[in-house]
Amino acid sequence: LQTGPHCTQLVVPLCTSVASSSVDAASYLQQKRSISSISSKFSDRKSCPSPPSSSSSYAALRNMVTSPFQAQSNDTSYVSPYSDFFANIEAGRTSLGTTGEMEQKISKLSVQKLDCGICESDLRFRTTSYGRFALPPYVAPGEHRVTVTLSIDAIPWHAERGEAEKEILLQIVGSRYNPEKNELKLSSEKFGSRIENKRYLVGMIEKIVSNSRELATEFAKEDL
Repeated sequence: LQTGPHCTQLVVPLCTSVASSSVDAASYLQQKRSISSISSKFSDRKSCPSPPSSSSSYAALRNMVTSPFQAQSNDTSYVSPYSDFFANIEAGRTSLGTTGEMEQKISKLSVQKLDCGICESDLRFRTTSYGRFALPPYVAPGEHRVTVTLSIDAIPWHAERGEAEKEILLQIVGSRYNPEKNELKLSSEKFGSRIENKRYLVGMIEKIVSNSRELATEFAKEDL
């Protein structure tokens, strides 16, 4: 068979048929294994419980959310931690338990005034800061200058002699009074400290107001 011319024609088809049959058997076994694995997965899924429907899941979530609040609403002994806060809002009180009228009274009591009766909050001070110099004297010429402004309306005038007191005060201050702004402006750099210059200006204002009152009283006595 090996030497004959027809042997090749008979052997070749036989080999090809054997090879194709072996390939078909291998693919068949692989497909069978994959089908068995898929069927086992489906059997496992059938054994598991089915997921709840959308309506049942929403109902469960609603119960989980509202059940604590329903329990609190049914419980009459429950007290909200924010009850005091809302009670103050309804009563018009602050977080400290004070009303608006009480706050105004406290603010009036806490207002500090000078000896002449001027409120310290009516005084407006202004200073200018400069950078340090590398050479002596190490400070700018106007480093310690302090300027204060005061409205004339903030001065408590006498009920009867108020106009006379105001006229005398304007004559004392002279050009330091600005009629457009109706305010008094004083400045000082007498001392090498801003604090000392501030104290000096406050003392000057007290002296000016007190002297104008004394002079107005003396003039009123002389007229009598």
